[in-house]
Amino acid sequence: MAINDSSVATFFNKYHYNFWRPETAIRAGDTDGNPRTDPDPDFVPFIVTPCFPSYPSNHGSASSGGAEVLRRLYGEGGHSITLSNPAVSTIVLQYTSFRQISDDVSDARVYGGIHFRFDQDVGARLGRAVGKAVYKNNLRAVHDDGWDDHWDDN
Repeated sequence: MAINDSSVATFFNKYHYNFWRPETAIRAGDTDGNPRTDPDPDFVPFIVTPCFPSYPSNHGSASSGGAEVLRRLYGEGGHSITLSNPAVSTIVLQYTSFRQISDDVSDARVYGGIHFRFDQDVGARLGRAVGKAVYKNNLRAVHDDGWDDHWDDN
């Protein structure tokens, strides 16, 4: 629910703000009104640029929305999460919190050249807010043992 709702909120905002991607901004650096910015017409990101606006990041919001629900269900940290892919067997990622995973997702989008850092930061904040709302309003406890009482509303 949180991943889906975060995606809906993100795409609403993408087309509201209609902000350009780094590939467009870097190639057109001479059109942004800043005399200190030079264009680089040969810039190519490491990841193929999606065909929709950049801000806010959908990956940032969806991963953070899902991570927020998991954090509230299973706790902040102390986990042992291993991610691997047979296609890239030399890379094995180890995590101890859900936030570490969503932070890696955000870093990959920035380092890949298809998002600005603020796209990711705002997307993550949006996702956490949606995750919190989904947890508080859509999920129901199996039994009432006060489990939710220790989570703050921030």
